[in-house]
Amino acid sequence: MSGRLGWAALLTALVVASEPAGAQNTAPVTPPTTDEDADTRDVTWTLDISAPPELRTLLVRYLDLSRYLATPDTARVPRGELMRLRQAAPAQARALLETEGYFNAKVSTQARDDGSVIGLKLLVEPGPATRVAQSRLEFEGPLSVAADARDAEAARLVARARQRWSLPAGEVFTQDRWSSAKSEVLALLRAEGYATSGWSGSVAQVRAVEDRATLFLVADSGPLYRFGAVEVTGLDHVDAESVRALQTFSTGQPLREQALLDYQDRLVKSALFDSVAIEMEPDPALAAAMPVVVKVRERSLQQATLGLGVSDNTGPRITLEHLHQRFLGFPWQAKSKLQLGRTDQQASIDLTSHPLPGPYRNLVSASMGKTDASGLEVTSQRARIGRSKDDERLERLYYLEWQRSRTRSLNTSQTVDDTSAVSGNYQWIWRQLDHPLLPTKGLSLSLDTALGHSFATVQRGGVFGRVNGRLTHYATLGQSWYSTSRLQVGQVFSATDVAVPYTLLFRTGGDDSVRGYAYQSLGPSNAAGTAVGGRVVAVGSVELARPILRSMPALWGATFVDVGNAAPNWTSLDAALGYGVGLRWRSPVGALRMDLAYGQQVRKVRLHFSVGITF
Repeated sequence: MSGRLGWAALLTALVVASEPAGAQNTAPVTPPTTDEDADTRDVTWTLDISAPPELRTLLVRYLDLSRYLATPDTARVPRGELMRLRQAAPAQARALLETEGYFNAKVSTQARDDGSVIGLKLLVEPGPATRVAQSRLEFEGPLSVAADARDAEAARLVARARQRWSLPAGEVFTQDRWSSAKSEVLALLRAEGYATSGWSGSVAQVRAVEDRATLFLVADSGPLYRFGAVEVTGLDHVDAESVRALQTFSTGQPLREQALLDYQDRLVKSALFDSVAIEMEPDPALAAAMPVVVKVRERSLQQATLGLGVSDNTGPRITLEHLHQRFLGFPWQAKSKLQLGRTDQQASIDLTSHPLPGPYRNLVSASMGKTDASGLEVTSQRARIGRSKDDERLERLYYLEWQRSRTRSLNTSQTVDDTSAVSGNYQWIWRQLDHPLLPTKGLSLSLDTALGHSFATVQRGGVFGRVNGRLTHYATLGQSWYSTSRLQVGQVFSATDVAVPYTLLFRTGGDDSVRGYAYQSLGPSNAAGTAVGGRVVAVGSVELARPILRSMPALWGATFVDVGNAAPNWTSLDAALGYGVGLRWRSPVGALRMDLAYGQQVRKVRLHFSVGITF
């Protein structure tokens, strides 16, 4: 029986023994004052409710008599009115208890009057809770018709809705759970494209003497809404084609809520807009091709940012960034950056196309810099051309790159290495985290690969490959302990006499690596004692943290152990150990960390921190 008239007739024929009402905060009825009503300012009224704790809380909060006696002006309430509230209390209490599934509750009152104090006692015997004996959920409308015609998607949705129903046989029947179960089913139907679905009828037959309830519901799906034209408003320097390129749906597909959320998320992450709103007003007449309106507010055409920061790795720094949303009138973003630090100077420009169908974004970039690390001065240049694709949890980047690095010893001023290389690269990042900036649960996995050819002036050039992977796991331990574990493994594949650019070799040490050691100080060293980079690397870390003060939940204390190193090969890898304690401030822009670590290999304590201010 899937027709509207059939189900409606059945619902009408059902006899409802009891349909529980919601726990409404019913306003007390104030009867007209009579001569017997006297001011009771010299009399103290008290109320003691004897009931199980969870039910006592309900009655204290919603019972009219309890609410009156909790007000500071109780002494001015006429005696006659309080007596009437006392007389009405048992019936009102039973109605409240029914909302929690107790339809056979026994409620009585006792009173004690010694002249100056009138003590009232409400005695509650709730009895057994009413449980669901049978629950039946049926459907009508286009969804039912499609499921009866053996449409696979419709049949799966019907099955999911019935599985979603949270009041099956055996569960305690309460008003809140009854309302919540119905809301959950409708939320599912609407999220799957039936935007105007509703209830044709719902009946809860309660047999109070048997403490059992029989539930019967019929959901009218309404039409299945499908995507129609997408209208974009608020555009100026961004083309509408770039907005539509981020769509994960096409015209005619079911209009699912998740598709709209994914689309909105992609638009936000594009860095082209300050705000994004997607609107859809369900109209059954337009269900076959429902228009969708995308309202955006673009970011400023140009933005400049000045940043000041300090890090234990590179010392103080000043950074100037400029962003142009439509470079030279073309649909490309241009980001220029200049960073000046004590041991690190960088200049770069990155050009990224507005979104293209796929969705993809093309990129062209160039950079140059000079870095002092572990007694070496490294001068580098880089040029890159490639393409990226980002999904909700997966980021992919593949590109061709030319780079050159010249390494000079700060102690002897001699050139240690001067190597250039051309390579094809692929970067893959997958995340499944509960928060993008402050995760406490989940996994992230990154993988970088490269295949190229080097050209050297000191050593022999040749073919090389490079793989570097990093796995980070976040877990919640109990109610207030949190763990972070990470593992990094990497290797450069080439003949031992083939030169590889310094920037592609591995070094460890410093913040977010092996704490207790200076930045990039771990790894193979030259005769002067400076790290020149290894062809293999392995780093592991385990950290436990928890909030320090209940009044400051964003301030955490942490303890950690790091171990790892870089080496020419796996047989010569000698792991360095570092351990210590730290503080974490979980700010809205990410966690700021300060660590005090002991490097066992160097037998020194080192302070690690990373803070930044942008304005």
